[in-house]
Amino acid sequence: MLSFAALIGVGTAILLLPGILKEGTLPFIDALFMSCSAVCLNGLATVPLTEFTFAGQLVLLVLIQFGTLGIMTLSAMILLIMGKGLSYGDTLLISSINDRFTLRGAEQLTSTIVHYTLLTEAIGAVLLIPGFLADGHGWYALWYSLYFAIGSFCNAGLGPLPGSMANLNTYSQSICIVLMVLGGLGVYVIYDLRRYFQKKVQSTTLHNKIVLKAAFILIVSGTLLLWLLSHTEDETATLSVFDSLFLSVSSRTTGYSTVDPGKLSSSCQILLIVLMLIGAAPGSAAGGMKTTTIAVVFAALRASFRGDNCVIIGKRTIELRTVLRAFTVMVLFILLTWAGTVVLKSLTPDMDTTRCFFEAASALSATGLSTGDATMMWNEACKLLLILFMFAGRLGPVTIILFFVGKEKKEILRYPEERVIVG
Repeated sequence: MLSFAALIGVGTAILLLPGILKEGTLPFIDALFMSCSAVCLNGLATVPLTEFTFAGQLVLLVLIQFGTLGIMTLSAMILLIMGKGLSYGDTLLISSINDRFTLRGAEQLTSTIVHYTLLTEAIGAVLLIPGFLADGHGWYALWYSLYFAIGSFCNAGLGPLPGSMANLNTYSQSICIVLMVLGGLGVYVIYDLRRYFQKKVQSTTLHNKIVLKAAFILIVSGTLLLWLLSHTEDETATLSVFDSLFLSVSSRTTGYSTVDPGKLSSSCQILLIVLMLIGAAPGSAAGGMKTTTIAVVFAALRASFRGDNCVIIGKRTIELRTVLRAFTVMVLFILLTWAGTVVLKSLTPDMDTTRCFFEAASALSATGLSTGDATMMWNEACKLLLILFMFAGRLGPVTIILFFVGKEKKEILRYPEERVIVG
């Protein structure tokens, strides 16, 4: 929490300097908002990136990259690049955060994060160059390719071109879809798949199976539902199959768009809100409740309907602590989104309720989709609320609660059971 807050503070100070905007300087609240949006990989913007100079866009891109890797991983990356291994204290700290990994596995995980991130971004940037050259951007094709490669993989959603990705060709949009999917899988999946293909383990973990299956189901079902719902109302924009696929992927990860979500039907916007709140996989740059959380919740509901005494996924029993945390995360996201909608509506009575709901969900889920120019219309109180939501969404509500409450308590005393009538 403190490292992210410090990075946001440094970014804010830099964005207040002259030369960041083409004309004038950023007000403090907008500098704070843009810095938080970049570090938290959100994509909401109170000032279009087209108004930033090259230096200003570069600052935001660096904040996006730092926000993806995190301070601890950046420190470890420097040591690894210099050829120095991680100290025992560094390894112990990383291992304590990622409790699935041993001390030896923690260093391997860090190495995987760095290599996978930088290599994928580099390949994506090279593949995007022909697309931007074809659109006639000249030498700027190099810059745009790098920006959209990092922005897509890091699930940031900020772009230096007007209209998000609406004006890009299908080739460039397709490359960005692949990068968004790869960025949304999470480093845990990549680490385990790497070990599997290196024959270090005989099978992939249950976590991997849940993430890959959930990603496939959500992408396919989201695409079909968005396409069908967009054709139900004649007065709103209709989506092609490709645009539906793009939004289905982007709404859970990045926040780039090929169409203005504000021009879609209300049913499409509600579906996008659901997809935004679900998010992508744990260990990824994307936010939301995470696909594994939803999988555990549905498995618990299925167990309840069947009268089972435990939650089972893939012939594996899910521990009670994990089930309770999954429901806690889901309830917190729903309550915070509802509370944010109420506050935004009270602060801007003229704003449509659905748009307030959409913006609150977008900020909390770290997605960055916006209904038209709604973000540009918020007053300072609304911007502060969205900043808090972006920060909470990037770290996760449970992380913030644990920060104030302390470490999880081990069960020492057990009390007698007694039935309570529910339902």
